[in-house]
Amino acid sequence: MSPQRAALAKIILLIDDDSTVVKALQRILSKRGYEVLAAQTVEDSIAAVKSGAEIDLLVVDAVMPKVSGPELAEILLFLRPGMKVLFITGLEEFTIRLAFDRPCACRQKPFSVELLVSKVEELLQDPALLPLKP
Repeated sequence: MSPQRAALAKIILLIDDDSTVVKALQRILSKRGYEVLAAQTVEDSIAAVKSGAEIDLLVVDAVMPKVSGPELAEILLFLRPGMKVLFITGLEEFTIRLAFDRPCACRQKPFSVELLVSKVEELLQDPALLPLKP
């Protein structure tokens, strides 16, 4: 598979408590031309958002220790309200929508590289999918 470059360098904040998932998805998305900031903890996630980088997309696991993905997304969106949100999860999309009452997308695990990348591209390229400000 030859890497396809993102139209413009978009920044993705990727959060998952599983380091193998983080490393694999970071490698996949980086090969597609995205800049990926990776985090495994709440503290690392907040530090990434506070770093000043213009993060375009938050890709976050919905189920993690200490704080859920929807709770973490709320915290991060308070700090950076312009991010779009993609939950990666083993849960049903309906469950995520009940826990997170904002515009978001979901990709259910397990997913293929193509499905993940197509959802990321869809979210980043479609201005109609802009997040709503709280």
